[in-house]
Amino acid sequence: MKRVCTVLICLLLSVVLSAADRGGWYDHLDYGVEWGYSASFWEAYHYNYTTPSGARIDSRDHHLDYKSNGHLYGFVGARFARHFTADVLVGWAGIYEERRVVPVTLRASCFWSGYDKDGWKTFLEGGWCGACSFAGKPVYIGKLGTGYRLMLDRNFALDLSLSLQGAYDHPIDVYDKGREVAVPDANLRRSDSGYLSLNFTVALCF
Repeated sequence: MKRVCTVLICLLLSVVLSAADRGGWYDHLDYGVEWGYSASFWEAYHYNYTTPSGARIDSRDHHLDYKSNGHLYGFVGARFARHFTADVLVGWAGIYEERRVVPVTLRASCFWSGYDKDGWKTFLEGGWCGACSFAGKPVYIGKLGTGYRLMLDRNFALDLSLSLQGAYDHPIDVYDKGREVAVPDANLRRSDSGYLSLNFTVALCF
């Protein structure tokens, strides 16, 4: 996935650089900062580990479980065709209880009235997260959202957004609920977790 993210970023940068010489459909770079609140409401997990006595435990479940988190992103990308933007985002985010990651994602957005006008937008986003994980496995994140853009000036906008976020994680801090102790890293054989969250964000775009 790291290689895919690198390729996507390179493609976006090539679009930006080539657009600088073309004019017409291209206005300028899209960049800014986004922050917000993330309400995790669902978790599914599958853990497999051994106890100090040598017993093998296979634990799996899914349930509703509310957790609060925050996130902060910086982004840069390209605006084109008056209705679309493609942005690379890098930041810091909490995806579950005491679980922090550094996401690198690509977001494609459609502004129904035009990106330079007040109006509704929809977006799709996905990418890879840097984090300590079991066996070095990658952590993925994806979002599907909508929002509203308020133009504060010709090239200055405020975006209010709501999105559904999914994350696929491999945490190393696993808790044995039966014995009420943490599972040692050396005893862990499998660690898969998935989380669903609702994100409420505010972004300043230039």
